[in-house]
Amino acid sequence: MKQKFWLHFRNLSLIACVGVVLTLLAQHLVLQSEAKAIQQRLSDDTRLLENQFRQLMLNYSFATEWTARNLADDESTRQQQLDEESTALFLYYPSLQRLLLLDSNFVPVYNRSNSQQMPLLDSAFADTLIASKLQHQSNSAHALSAPAQQFSAAGEDIVIAAHLASAEGANASRYLVLVVDISRLFDALVRTEIIEGYQVEITAEQQSIYRFAGSDAMRDEWAIDRPLRFAANEWQLSLWPTAERLKDMHSASGQLVLFGGLALTLGALFLGWRAANLRHRLLQQQQQLKQSRKQLKQHNASEAKLMFLADHDPQTELPNRNGLVAHLSEQLPNCQARHHDMLIMVIAVDSFRELNHALGHAVADEMMKRLALRIKKILPQRTQLARTGIDTFVLAYEVTSSQHNEQAIIQQLTESIRPQLFIDQQEIYCSASFGIAYASDADYDAETLLHYADTALFHAKQQGYFGVASYRPEQALELSTRRETLALLRIALEQRDLILYYQPIVNVRTHRAVGVEALLRWRHGEQLVEPLQFLDLMEQTGLVFSMTEFVIKHACKQAAEWRNLGNDKLLTTVNLSLRQLTMPELPELIAHHLKRSSLPADALQVELSEDVYLQLCNNHRSSVEQFKKLGLRVAVQLTGMTSALITAIKVCSPYTIKIAPSLMRDVPVQTIATELVEGILRTAKNLRIEVVAVAVEQQPQIDFLLQRDCYMAQGNYLLPALPAALLSEKLSQPIKGHIERPAAL
Repeated sequence: MKQKFWLHFRNLSLIACVGVVLTLLAQHLVLQSEAKAIQQRLSDDTRLLENQFRQLMLNYSFATEWTARNLADDESTRQQQLDEESTALFLYYPSLQRLLLLDSNFVPVYNRSNSQQMPLLDSAFADTLIASKLQHQSNSAHALSAPAQQFSAAGEDIVIAAHLASAEGANASRYLVLVVDISRLFDALVRTEIIEGYQVEITAEQQSIYRFAGSDAMRDEWAIDRPLRFAANEWQLSLWPTAERLKDMHSASGQLVLFGGLALTLGALFLGWRAANLRHRLLQQQQQLKQSRKQLKQHNASEAKLMFLADHDPQTELPNRNGLVAHLSEQLPNCQARHHDMLIMVIAVDSFRELNHALGHAVADEMMKRLALRIKKILPQRTQLARTGIDTFVLAYEVTSSQHNEQAIIQQLTESIRPQLFIDQQEIYCSASFGIAYASDADYDAETLLHYADTALFHAKQQGYFGVASYRPEQALELSTRRETLALLRIALEQRDLILYYQPIVNVRTHRAVGVEALLRWRHGEQLVEPLQFLDLMEQTGLVFSMTEFVIKHACKQAAEWRNLGNDKLLTTVNLSLRQLTMPELPELIAHHLKRSSLPADALQVELSEDVYLQLCNNHRSSVEQFKKLGLRVAVQLTGMTSALITAIKVCSPYTIKIAPSLMRDVPVQTIATELVEGILRTAKNLRIEVVAVAVEQQPQIDFLLQRDCYMAQGNYLLPALPAALLSEKLSQPIKGHIERPAAL
């Protein structure tokens, strides 16, 4: 009996020792793991600060280079341009302290600061470090950086400088210098990015230049140091938490492990004592019970997970459409009973599918998770946020006041979505469209309310990035009309109710047609509908390809017929939109129909609007090059001459410039329009580009063009757009200015 007692005592003591040791070890591991997680979080936050700082400094460098590159050579206009540019720079870059323009001897010829109480310390800066860099790298097109020295009273400030392109040679060099208040820049960066409870100090050469800290108590143990570098400038960033913040970052896991371990130890002692008395009889039953508990736990976990996934999105853990509908079904009757309204806002990420294909599903999913966190941070209390689609969030909240301002919420959402995301070394910018509907408009029915919000979202997406639209009853009618119009357009393509009219381009000196412009028309019943009323709708659907093929096919065929009748110099022009021009199949399609019609490529001209031309030259220059390789001619319709257009014309020179109807309408009566047209004519003459005036409606306009050696015109005054059959007999006759419309029209 005594031996049995000591055996039981030994076993229980062993259980107690093992339990206590395991509890202390588990607690130590948990605390160690938490400390690593905290260190990693602090490191991530410092890395984020480093990335944001680098981005800020790159923005300042880009602003310096951009401003230097765009400053005029003319001294008379440079002063005004510097005033305008400096005003904009001080507005958008609050840390910018001063802007200077230095001559070749580094003497200021222009000086402006963001405060009248900041005098310049010196008048010549030839012995500064930035002057030495600018002299040694005189051919560099990039901005250079160095410590401010004499440019600022604060020794830690820096300057960013760039050469100005000069037409007067190296002796007339000018340098644009921006003085950046580095303390103010760090202050703005830290206050924007640092979470409450963090403390920061930034030093340069072991001297503190910025401090956002009240206590150094936690610094020695928890501080994360990271260098901040920009060009040859370097600072040291230190970030550490306050005691309160550190306490919040620690979880209760350590205490739970301790008390749980002690509780388990006591339970083990009890079970050990019981096991010593009932070992042989209960061993099998304990094994069966253990297995049953394991299976029950797995079953409950699976059931809970299935129930959660039925109403929640697995990625963001937000309610899905089922969860949202359940929430609305519960809340809408209460809102109606209290005579309150409920707002539903659908937030759709723009171009999400393109991002998904370009960056991959993993990056796109992470992007949606982060956007969900951003949106949740700024939502009002008692707002339900759900994810109802791959690129769609829906928020719903009860409107209790007549002074509710939905625009303020949209502004907050826009500001939270707009900043860039850094995911897997990818810098991603997002935008969203917002569709809004109110429960009172939907008779407090959940499905109807969601349908109205989706309808509003459709109209918001048509506005472009960050589009906003609220549901109106007529929108449902618009969608219905849109569907009916699409159906009619499909039938029109099948039944050949889309036809081409042709308006001649006339040499007003010889009164002969030198070309024609193919104009699409829809024969809808007794009416002829112009493209402005249906082209956008076709471009939003797959009909745009069939319509484009129809235009090119029939224009080439008709051009070949006219050439066979003796009009071998006749140039045929077709208008193409940006959507059509960016179709990958377009060059092959044009080449096919040119070959099929036995038509030389230079007999066909592609006409672009001013906006489309700029986008092609800036972003899709390969499309213009493909047209030129095919031998096609390119025409651009202009409403004026800007620096961007002149640059584009130099890079992607068109064959023809067409003066837009909006300008010709007021010529020669309206002075501004007349000056703009004369400017286009002068520029085209200097560049040896042919000019065609469009929408000529009066004889004074023709006289104006003849006086300025512009002989190509197009308009109803000369001859309106006609079907090919009616125009054929006109092409062999002189075309003079008159208003004579055929009876067929």
